[in-house]
Amino acid sequence: MNRRASFPFRLKLTLAGALLALVPLALAGWLLLDVNADAVRTHAREHDLAVADDVSRTLGTSFVAAQDALDTIGRVLVDRALSEDATLALATALVSGSEELDHVAVYSAEGALIDVIKEEGARAVVPETLPIALRLEAETHRVATGPVERVTGEAPRATLVVPLRVGEALSGFVLTRLSLEPLQARIVRLGEVRFQRATASELFVIDDEGRVIASTNPDEIFRDASTDPAVEGLDLGSLGGRLQQSGEHVLAGRTYVGSVVGLEARPWLVVVRRPEEIVYASLFRMRTIVLGTLAVVLFLALVVAFVVARQITRPIEALSSFASDLAARRFDRRVTIQTRDELGLLGDAMSHAAADLEASEARIAEEVAIRTDLGRYLPAEIVEAVVKREQDMELGGKRRTITVLFADVVGFTPITDRLAAEEVVALLNELFTILTEIVFRHGGTIDKFVGDCVMAMWGAPTPQDDHAARALAAAEDMMRWLEAGNATWEQKFGVKIELAIGVHSGEAIVGNVGSETRMEFTAIGDTVNVAARLEAIARPMQVLVTSATRDAAGTERFDLVDVGTRELAGRAAPVHLWELRT
Repeated sequence: MNRRASFPFRLKLTLAGALLALVPLALAGWLLLDVNADAVRTHAREHDLAVADDVSRTLGTSFVAAQDALDTIGRVLVDRALSEDATLALATALVSGSEELDHVAVYSAEGALIDVIKEEGARAVVPETLPIALRLEAETHRVATGPVERVTGEAPRATLVVPLRVGEALSGFVLTRLSLEPLQARIVRLGEVRFQRATASELFVIDDEGRVIASTNPDEIFRDASTDPAVEGLDLGSLGGRLQQSGEHVLAGRTYVGSVVGLEARPWLVVVRRPEEIVYASLFRMRTIVLGTLAVVLFLALVVAFVVARQITRPIEALSSFASDLAARRFDRRVTIQTRDELGLLGDAMSHAAADLEASEARIAEEVAIRTDLGRYLPAEIVEAVVKREQDMELGGKRRTITVLFADVVGFTPITDRLAAEEVVALLNELFTILTEIVFRHGGTIDKFVGDCVMAMWGAPTPQDDHAARALAAAEDMMRWLEAGNATWEQKFGVKIELAIGVHSGEAIVGNVGSETRMEFTAIGDTVNVAARLEAIARPMQVLVTSATRDAAGTERFDLVDVGTRELAGRAAPVHLWELRT
């Protein structure tokens, strides 16, 4: 039965080749992406910290300059060597000459507002009483930062307070509300330079109350950012320069990558964040390149592997087909494998094997023909033994107990007178063919044909325990068959055949008789002679059987009628005979 492969070898080779090409490349691509991802994350953090540091420096510079200007004005205000008018004029000049200050409020040591010094045209909205918290902080730290306040039409302003001292004694305070316009301008500029106007990228500063006080998006100023995912979980009132935090967070369904950095000396935070697709743009591009390369390599690997697999499996398919031809005994086929490897050697070996099998098949056919031809002259067992070199070819024989049957055509001479020689031969051939088939069907051996007589025997060359019964059964079939055969012969030749049969059982010498150059396998002895005498005295269509055969065959199966004793030529004692009724 032909069976198709459910998982062809060609497919296995193709997949194996593709995997061999794909797995190392995929591993290398994965490692490359992993290394690149680390580099991108590191670069993003460094970028964010650099932006935050820039904001911190801008804010620090502005506050330091403002603080220095307040310190200078404060020293002028407590300088008793100057007259009141000179002090006021000098202080006003310092305010006008400062880039950071446009006004200064002077308070007593108890926090009461004394005066406001401002530039021409400047708006100065200051508290009438300086809060005690600011006074204590300024007295302790020599500077205090108040809350950031909204100013209509302007940037937010941050309160800055510096104490006034005469020697070690506190004499009052000076206050300014510092504009965060420079910080806002710097943040906008950083957004343009650092973010390259990237959509959704943000940079903003949050004060300790969680409000946005400067942002790349001016509309976001004073937005409540205390619940922003970037600062979620942080205590905004207790942070400062200690904080540096980087990571990812989700806002409005979009993933951002950014950092949160605390400012030195101010409880404010700088938040820098950019959309993930912008931060990891190079990583995404590399991923696309790697995946595209993998796809191309996989395609090429599959094509190359398929071609190579086809070159390998084509000879295998040819060998498989050739093996099927050999299994079907088509030994005249040959296979040619045009490869210089083991498959080519296998193909040559199988072709040689087919040639050997073809020759062997021819020899077997010849032997079968020889056996068939020999079987026309010798018993089949003898032919097989001769072919196998098991038959003793020496002259002589062995004593065996056998049953011999002689069947002779009664009145054959008148038949030969009436028919032509060719018709006589044709008639005998048809008769002997049928008689031979009957003998063979019952396991007997044709010993010889003598004119119109057939001699057959059972029990030799192969011993048979029921040789007598087989011989009687064959005699019955011969008589029954004549009834049908005569109908044909009377129509064809105009004659009717009648047989006289004699059967006897006993010992005989069975073996090779003749000369070294010409011999025949036959049986010789009194048993053969008695069977021949019985056939000679039998009436037409009568089967005479001796008591020896009757006793050996048994009386249950056959209808044997006692015909008494008869004198036989060549025997001193009479022989008791029986007639086999058919």
